[in-house]
Amino acid sequence: MAQTYLTGACLCKNIAYRITLPTPGTLPKVILCHCTNCKRYTGSGFSANIVVPQSSFEYTKGSPKLYSDRGDRGGVVVVREFCPDCGTPFTSRSGDDGEEVAVKSGTLDDEHRVKCAELGMEIYYHRKDGWVDGMGDESVKRVNGSMDG
Repeated sequence: MAQTYLTGACLCKNIAYRITLPTPGTLPKVILCHCTNCKRYTGSGFSANIVVPQSSFEYTKGSPKLYSDRGDRGGVVVVREFCPDCGTPFTSRSGDDGEEVAVKSGTLDDEHRVKCAELGMEIYYHRKDGWVDGMGDESVKRVNGSMDG
């Protein structure tokens, strides 16, 4: 069976990556993290991630900048990678777990992001912003495009 790949890049396209899926045909599920640091890192109410083996993830163009953060789990170091040019966040990984890396699913190329569409878990759920539950509310105005039409 042929290898299955997922690819992605940052907003400015100066950095790109490839994930070789460990089990061809099996796509990772999305994990949402509602911790305070992930909210700050992404500038949103949560971080949407796919978790893959570190050994399956490689940068194919450019090099990200690293930031060492302190996680909520007992002060464990969390290494975060991002584009130094456009600021796009790429990954997060615990300093005590070199086996897995959380890749920001929004950085996947479109054809791969739509394939990784199943939500598998939410962590730090008790810290979820109240508006997140409203995303499925039918009374919320929805626009295909910009806010001004």
